[in-house]
Amino acid sequence: MTTSIALFLFAGLVGGAVNAAAGGAKLFVFPLLLATGLPPIAANVTQGVALWPAQLPAVWVYRRELMGEMRGLMRQMLPALIGAFLGAIVMVNSSNELFISVVPALLIVAVIAIILGPRTTDFMRWAFPGERLKTATAALLALFGFYGGFFGAGLGFMLLAVLSASTGSGISHVNGAKNLFAAAIQSVAVVPLMLSGLVDWLAALCVLVGGLAGGFVGASVTRRLPEIYVRVGVAGLGLVLTMSFLLR
Repeated sequence: MTTSIALFLFAGLVGGAVNAAAGGAKLFVFPLLLATGLPPIAANVTQGVALWPAQLPAVWVYRRELMGEMRGLMRQMLPALIGAFLGAIVMVNSSNELFISVVPALLIVAVIAIILGPRTTDFMRWAFPGERLKTATAALLALFGFYGGFFGAGLGFMLLAVLSASTGSGISHVNGAKNLFAAAIQSVAVVPLMLSGLVDWLAALCVLVGGLAGGFVGASVTRRLPEIYVRVGVAGLGLVLTMSFLLR
C-alpha cells in the first residue's frame, strides 16, 4: 500500500510539472497509474477525475478577459460539450482490451499536438479558407470534445489551434478561451467518470495532491526556459512512453 501511494503521488507530481511546462499531463499520469496495477480503463477514469480540478484555477485567472466574450464562447462550446459527454460514455463502456489497443494511437496524437504547437493554427487557416472555417471549427470542436472525454492527453494544444484559427487571434489571446473549453469539456466528462464505479479514489486523491505540488515546481523551473525547448522535451519523453506501448 505504501509503495502504491508513493507511485500515485509521483504520478501526480510528474503530471503537474508537465502540465505547467507544456501541457499533456495525462501523457505521463496514465502509464504511471498502469504501473501501479490499475486496469487500463480504471487508470484512465481515475486520472480524468484526479486532474479535472487542475483546469479550474486557469479559468479564474482569465476571468476578466473571458467575461466580454462569454456568450459567443458558450455557443461555440456546445459541440465540444456534446462530444465530451459521448466520449466519456463510450470510454467507460469499453473493454480494457479495446481501450489498451487504441492507447498508442491516442498517445501519438497527443505527442504530435505538443510538438506542432502553434503551427497547427497556420495549417487550419490554410486548409479551411473563408466560410469553411466555421463549419470545420464546429466539427473539430465536437471531435476534440469526444477525444477529451475519452482520453484527453494533449487536448489543450488542439483547442489552442482551432480557437486561434477560428478567431484569427494569436495564441496568447485565446489562451483563456482554451482553458475555459478544456475545463468545460472535463467538467462534462467527469460526471459519467465519477458515476462509473471505476474510480480508485485513493489514487485520485494522491494524484491531485501530487499534481498541485508538481505544478508549482514545474512552473518555477520552466518559466526560465525557452518554450520551444520545454515543449519538445515533454513531447520527446511522451514519445518514449508511446514506443513502450507499441513494443511491449
